[in-house]
Order: sequence, then structure tokens, then C-alpha cells
Amino acid sequence: MELAYLTTTGKVRSKNEDTVLLVGDAKQGLAVVADGMGGHAAGETASAIVRQIFAEAYTEMPNRPMELSSWIEQLVKEANTQILRFSKIENLSIVGTTMACVCWSDNLLVIGHVGDSRVYALEEGQLKQLTDDHSYVNMLKQLGELSEAELENHPRRNVITRSVGSNESVDVDIQVRDAPDYDIVLVCSDGLSDEVPHDVMQRLLKADESLETIVERLASEANERGGADNITIAAIRFKERERI
Repeated sequence: MELAYLTTTGKVRSKNEDTVLLVGDAKQGLAVVADGMGGHAAGETASAIVRQIFAEAYTEMPNRPMELSSWIEQLVKEANTQILRFSKIENLSIVGTTMACVCWSDNLLVIGHVGDSRVYALEEGQLKQLTDDHSYVNMLKQLGELSEAELENHPRRNVITRSVGSNESVDVDIQVRDAPDYDIVLVCSDGLSDEVPHDVMQRLLKADESLETIVERLASEANERGGADNITIAAIRFKERERI
């Protein structure tokens, strides 16, 4: 198994409001990416709260799917409460964060996400997006009102419909999958997925290189294509490196 992560400001933003957590080994582990939003350091604080809560709870991470699902939901709700408390104290009207996480244990993956941070998996050379964005344009797409091409150029494509810390309650999408099915699992903020096309991401992930090098190349590709947002990546290679 290989683990690699990277977070960078990008080429346009003056500060990094993303956070990342990647811990574990072949038996059990956790990857979390959070992408904060809001002015006056609100976004940085919101995403940092998510990271801190998961980091502090990691030593008590359960290993059964149902327990893991409940654990993720509980931690996200705790983060939601803390961010709401912070925004009230600071009198902030816009504050929140996306989050996407992957827990692996006993050959299973439990995935949770809120917002448009994503989880991808490379399986037999094919890249699959495992999460559906909680976004305005994706909602229109699911209703059949937008095509894929229209989605990519829509003026409101960055508007999310769900986040942590923006409302009194928060819903987390949870799914359980078999870890052995995947060569590489990738968790990322939209600073990567908005800039790097699916086919380019797939080609880079298939490269016969270390996972650290692949992650660096993905971030460089996003920057070369504009780097309009913070770029954060956490990657797990479950299978031994081989030419695909």
C-alpha cells in the first residue's frame, strides 16, 4: 500500500482554505479532504474544524461498516455544530465547508461526502467518480435540464447545495464498497476536479510511478490549466504498482 497527499494554494487564490488528513496502514486508515468557504478566514477555520475532529477521533475509529457509517455521520454533525458556533460568535453570515472522506478497514471502504469534494477510484485502468456532487448544476443534470457539456460551462457551476456548517442540520451521503476492487482511490477538492478533465486524470493515475509523483503531477496539471482554486489531493494505492 502507498499513501500520498498534497495541498496547495493554486495560482490565483491568496490563501489556502482546504485541509487534508491521511493516516493509516494496509489494515485500516482514513483520508479526509475539506474545502472551506467564507471570508475573513472563515473558510480556513471551517475546514480545519473538520480535519481536527476526524484526526482526534481516528484512534477510536471502528472497523465494521455500520459502525463506520454512524461514526462518519456523528463526526460531521459535530463539525457542523462547531462551525455554527464559530460563525455565531464571529457574527459571520457565510461560512461552511465541503468534506469527502474514505475509511478503509477489513477490505471494505466506507465513503462519506457533503458538497462537491469528490472521491474517485481507478479500477482496471478505468477511472470512476464514486460520489455525486451536491451542487446546483448536478441537481439540474439529474432532473434532465442540463447536459454534461452545459454543466461544465454553466455560470453557477460552483454553487453547492449542501455543506457542513451552513445550516442547523447536515446530511452526509454514505456508501460502502469493496476495497480490493480498486487500484487507487483518490479524494480531492474541486480545485483538482474542476481543472483536470476526467481522461487526463485517468491517464496520470495509470502511470507507472510512485503515488507521491502521481499526486504531484495531478496538482501541476491543475495549475497549468489555470490553478483557479486551492488544490488538495489524498490518494491511497491498494494494489502493488504495476503497468496497467
